Amino acid sequence: MKSKDLLLICSEPGFWGQERKPWVSIDLRLFQSELESHGLKPQLTDIQSVALDAAQIEDKCIFYAFSQRIHLRQYIKDLLTFLAQQNTLIPSLELLLSHENKGYAQLYSQRLGLSKPQGWYLTDIEQLKQLKLSYPIVLKSISGTNAKTVWLCHNEAEIRSKLKRMAKSPNSLVKLDYLRRKLFRKNRSYAGYPRFEPRQDAQDWLTYMTPGANFLLQEYIPNLDCDYRVIAVGKRFYLMQRLVNKGDFRASGTKKFVFDITPPEGLLDFAQDVFQRFDAPYLSMDIGHKEGQNYLFEFQAMHFGTAAIVRSQGFWLNETGQWQFQEGASSLESTLALGLAQYLEGRQW
Repeated sequence: MKSKDLLLICSEPGFWGQERKPWVSIDLRLFQSELESHGLKPQLTDIQSVALDAAQIEDKCIFYAFSQRIHLRQYIKDLLTFLAQQNTLIPSLELLLSHENKGYAQLYSQRLGLSKPQGWYLTDIEQLKQLKLSYPIVLKSISGTNAKTVWLCHNEAEIRSKLKRMAKSPNSLVKLDYLRRKLFRKNRSYAGYPRFEPRQDAQDWLTYMTPGANFLLQEYIPNLDCDYRVIAVGKRFYLMQRLVNKGDFRASGTKKFVFDITPPEGLLDFAQDVFQRFDAPYLSMDIGHKEGQNYLFEFQAMHFGTAAIVRSQGFWLNETGQWQFQEGASSLESTLALGLAQYLEGRQW
């Protein structure tokens, strides 16, 4: 790949959100300098500037930043989905669509042959009739972090109750309009207009206007007191253990991290196998381990938590067929640059 073909797209001018706080940018000058030390000479721009000339951008390798600002999420996805038609996205378009969308991530992981734990992406509670579920089961909203919208449900009634919390009720204006339609609207009849009975039509309209909620159901793996956050960066694998609170099953959001650990047998092999199935320079994986089995709970290829990198005392490498721990602190910018350089080195564009 020619270095001039690498385009870095910030989510906002001069801003690359990958730091611990989503409103703080990484040091872009340092990141560019580290990339140049690996022989790369990327062109730096931002998503707003790209939008003004998107139709003319082609045959580029595009490495892009995401944003946690809601209005920018869809804007970035729109532009990059368009650019993917004539360019190569890093991470891939599938991983962009998976970001902050646990439903799409579930579908994509199934395509890649990652089926543990089993999961179902749904939009209607009545779809449960088509499934043979074992309770308890984990219910998740499609977006959100720190397990704020993750519940353990012991029956269908609990699922229905939680979904009511996820889906907003019709607002007061909709309710008022419902009464108007039900009590005061008269039947209409002219060519091409659907026939209707006002009261039934009002009820159908209210159902249509009532918000719903997409959701994910995921197989529950019982009796776990922790999970493992593994961040693959090029050839490096950073590891930390996340402990659950007493009486809970969720490790995400507890902030109970352990860095000085020896991974369970087979965990790093599993993480490496998962990473190799994805098209990305980095992958953050939340993995459960029980009785020799590994379970990929969630993954992110961008805008992931970086504690496992910046707070670990080293990383794991497997270059000789055996995992070896390499001691030493890691700078976020230099680590990200190394991962991108190693990714590009292994690709033929």
